[in-house]
Amino acid sequence: MTDDQGFWDTLGALIPLGLAGAFSWLPVTGLVVLLLAGSGMTRVWAFVAGRVFGLALITVAFVAGARALPAPRSTPAMEGPLVAGAEVTAGLALVVVGVVAWLRRHRARERDAPAWQRRLAEASVPAVFLTSVVVDLQPKGLVLGLASGVVVRAGSMPVPESVLAVVLYLAVAASSVLLPLVAAYAAPERTSRWLRATQDWLVVHGSVLTAVVAAAVGVVLVVDGLARF
Repeated sequence: MTDDQGFWDTLGALIPLGLAGAFSWLPVTGLVVLLLAGSGMTRVWAFVAGRVFGLALITVAFVAGARALPAPRSTPAMEGPLVAGAEVTAGLALVVVGVVAWLRRHRARERDAPAWQRRLAEASVPAVFLTSVVVDLQPKGLVLGLASGVVVRAGSMPVPESVLAVVLYLAVAASSVLLPLVAAYAAPERTSRWLRATQDWLVVHGSVLTAVVAAAVGVVLVVDGLARF
């Protein structure tokens, strides 16, 4: 099944989107806050589960919507303009997200921690789960969901291959919360020191990272979409 060229082309386009999702400072910051708070791993697991659920919900919704688009013609050079247009639109939206994040980078550094971060460690487990899901519903997350749906649709793959590609994309996008969780179990003391350094780094550079990654992936999508016309 995975010998099909369309699968590997689609996966090659999804991996950068997954990395853009992984390099999102809001969910990483939330996880770091919970791990450093020492309020129990139940809340940490709830936050990670909410992150994965939110990513899956957004991605599956957009993939299902994109698959409803008219099928592209048999020749790759004549793929449907709806797919190309949607990819260009998603790319431009990501560029806008990146520009806005860049313009707000100084404001993000100077303001106090958002209320949801301050209350997260003391929130109930369901509230932590819902907070993590809501964090996924930020503009960048929605645009990445749209872009992933368009990429999967453009691949014109059978359903099993589409499911596999989406699962791999979700694994990459969620890796920024899954890997620290594994590290916290494997080496708690060393991970704690690393998390404190990460928290300080995110305060200074988190918004810049979001801006650069979102804009870069957006440009790639625009170029790829234009090539499909």
